[in-house]
Amino acid sequence: MADSSGIDAGQRYEPSEEHLVYETPWLDFYYDDITHPTGDSGKYAWIRSRSGLGAVMTIPVTPSEKYLLIKVYRHPSKRHLWEFPAGVMEQGESPVESGRRELIKETGVTPTEVKLLGSQIPVAGFVGHVFHSLVAEIPEINLDDVTLQSEEGIVDVCLLSRNELINLFNTEEVGEGVTLTCLAHYWMWQERKRSNGEA
Repeated sequence: MADSSGIDAGQRYEPSEEHLVYETPWLDFYYDDITHPTGDSGKYAWIRSRSGLGAVMTIPVTPSEKYLLIKVYRHPSKRHLWEFPAGVMEQGESPVESGRRELIKETGVTPTEVKLLGSQIPVAGFVGHVFHSLVAEIPEINLDDVTLQSEEGIVDVCLLSRNELINLFNTEEVGEGVTLTCLAHYWMWQERKRSNGEA
């Protein structure tokens, strides 16, 4: 369908080729020559995970619906932010396997079950890979049961009820987009279960 400018919103505009300009152990940076929907030539910068497989974020929840969050230093924003455990997928892993591995690696907590909730592209104008949202059922734990992965900038941990988590959103310490998207996936999943009469 074309809009008032005559641009076909359903048409895909592909670069003639991808131009990898910088590699790191985690992310690759591209700067492509593209043709804009208007027909004009231009450049486009974007990133992709090194594995090309995307990434995962796992929401750890206890039977009493306490949410386990970690506080991580994020260099681009120069801030510590509360997030759920996350990481880049490795070769041969499913999203569920990756989510389980990252949760154990970052917190030392072993889940009883991990489920895939859905997938999304968190910043579609900048990131070229999918982020998978998962929920991990974990035992009732104390904060003393958590072993933080400090070498990745994880500095703190908390266990919050649903209301406490909502109240935390009113602070500047939560603002990481994937965390908010994953939580929305989880609460929508819960709502679907209730609508279908599931426990």
